[in-house]
Amino acid sequence: MHIGEKIKALRTAKMMTQAELAGDQITRNMLSRIEHGAAFPSLQTVIYLAARLNVPAGFLLAEEGDDFLYRKMNSIGNIRHAFSRGDYRSCRDICESLFGEGRSDDEIALILAGCTKEIGMEELHAGRLHTAVRDFDAALRYAAATVYDTAVIRAEIAVCLAWLREFSPMLNSDMLDNPDGVGSRAYASGNAFCRYIAALSDLAEGREELLALYLTQEDERVLYPLHVRARRCMAQSDYAGALVFMRRIMDAQEVPPQILLYSTVCDMEVCCRETDDYRGAYEYARDKIGLRERLLEDVQ
Repeated sequence: MHIGEKIKALRTAKMMTQAELAGDQITRNMLSRIEHGAAFPSLQTVIYLAARLNVPAGFLLAEEGDDFLYRKMNSIGNIRHAFSRGDYRSCRDICESLFGEGRSDDEIALILAGCTKEIGMEELHAGRLHTAVRDFDAALRYAAATVYDTAVIRAEIAVCLAWLREFSPMLNSDMLDNPDGVGSRAYASGNAFCRYIAALSDLAEGREELLALYLTQEDERVLYPLHVRARRCMAQSDYAGALVFMRRIMDAQEVPPQILLYSTVCDMEVCCRETDDYRGAYEYARDKIGLRERLLEDVQ
C-alpha cells in the first residue's frame, strides 16, 4: 500500500471528504493525485496531512505491514459507531476499505460477519432474494475466518437460506448445501423473521403452546404475527377471519416486507376462493405471479 492509499484509507475510515482533508494548505485536486499515486507529497505535506488525520507522520511513511494494528485502533471507534446505530453498510465499507479484501483479523471478521448478515436481512425483506443469498454466503465466509463464536449468526442465516431454497431452487447457497432451518431454531430466536418461520412450523406441527407463546410475546406492528394469526384461522377453516388479519397487513402504514407481502397475497387468493369471491381470487392470483417474478429477478 503506497502512501496515497494509506491517506485515502484513513480519510475514508474517518468519513472525511477530500475537501475536508485538504483544508487550506493543499488543493483537493492535489490530494486526489496523491491518493491515486500520481503525485508524491512533500515532507511538509505529509506532516500536514498526518496532523489532519490525527496519525503520526511516521505512520504514513512506514512500510506496508507495519501499520495494520494502528489503523485498526484508529478506526475501531467509527466501526463501532456505525454498527451500533444499525448502519451496517457503512460499517462493512469501513472494514473492507481499511483492511482490504483478504486482510483481516478475528475481531474484524466477526464484525464483518455480523453486519453482512444484517445487510442480507435487509435485502431479504426488500425482496432482492438473489442478493440476499450472496450476502448470507459472504457473512458465512467471514464467520469461518474468526475464532469467535458465530453460532447465532450462522443459525439465523441457516433459517433464512432454508426458507429461500424452499421458495425456489434458484436461490441456492454456495456455502450451505442443506441449510437446516429447524435445527437452527434455538440459536436464531433473536431474529423476528426467524421467530416467524418457527411459529409457522409450530402451527403446522400442532405445537399450540409454543404458538400461543409467540402470539402473546410478539409485537404485531412488525406484521409477521398477523400472518401467523391468519394462517391459524385458515387451519381452522375460518377463511373470513383470516382475511381480516391479512387485510390489516395490506393496509398497514408501514410497507410490509416483500416476502411477507408475497405470502399474504398467496393466502388471500386461497381465502377468496374458499369464500366464493372468485373475482378477488383472480386478482390476487395475478398479483402473486407478478410478485414472484420480481422476487426472483437477479438484480446485481
